[in-house]
Amino acid sequence: MLERKKFLFLIFLLLSFFIPPLTSVSVPAEESSLVIRDVLIQTSVAFLWFSPVVHIAVATLFIALFQFGSRVGRIVDVFFGFLFIFLAISNHVAVTESYGFSVIIGNLIPILIVGLFWLWEVLKPQNEYVFQRLPLWRYWVLPFAFLSFWFPINVDLSPNFSPLLLLTSQFGVMYCPTTPVIIALLTLIYPRVNKFLLLVTSLVGFIMGLFNAISLFTMPGYTLWNFILHIPLILISIYGLLIPRIVNNN
Repeated sequence: MLERKKFLFLIFLLLSFFIPPLTSVSVPAEESSLVIRDVLIQTSVAFLWFSPVVHIAVATLFIALFQFGSRVGRIVDVFFGFLFIFLAISNHVAVTESYGFSVIIGNLIPILIVGLFWLWEVLKPQNEYVFQRLPLWRYWVLPFAFLSFWFPINVDLSPNFSPLLLLTSQFGVMYCPTTPVIIALLTLIYPRVNKFLLLVTSLVGFIMGLFNAISLFTMPGYTLWNFILHIPLILISIYGLLIPRIVNNN
């Protein structure tokens, strides 16, 4: 019965991505991508002032995890839970010039659910932040996670390789660069993880990454460099989905 409930929940999660944007101005279905573009243009810069705080907080938490392990695990779970909730709302609600008050419901709901799952993990902990020596190949996620943490791009979606972006990039204030780092962390402690939490986080990450890949062909102004920077989200999310089949749990 529990497995059936999980399956039905995953179906609901997938269907929620196709809920059209909510706007105060009537919008035909074919303009949905333009609504999403206008909202993300605004929200991608709205909270950049907060980015250094999140960069420093995440770096500090990761150091604490390696130093103290699961003794700080619940703090990490709480932080990521509220961070996902923040990203769900802050990235997908805006007042745009063309469409008025706009909410990208199809993105907000799945990411909000991910955040709630992380907070549930605090109440029913399964993640064990114990970092053991792994086969070398399992560390392939690290350079991709670093690229997401750095996220070297300008607001006009052109490349920017300034080291300052290691502190001020969109990581921590936008969903797409933030999620690969979190999933990478879970894969490094696998199999001592909440496997359903990993599944849900990775599934939403993969769908979001896939939509971004499609945006290269459907969304005006979307650049090849922006697509390249979303490759970590796609690859690490796929890995998070497949790791139970790839890694020997024994």
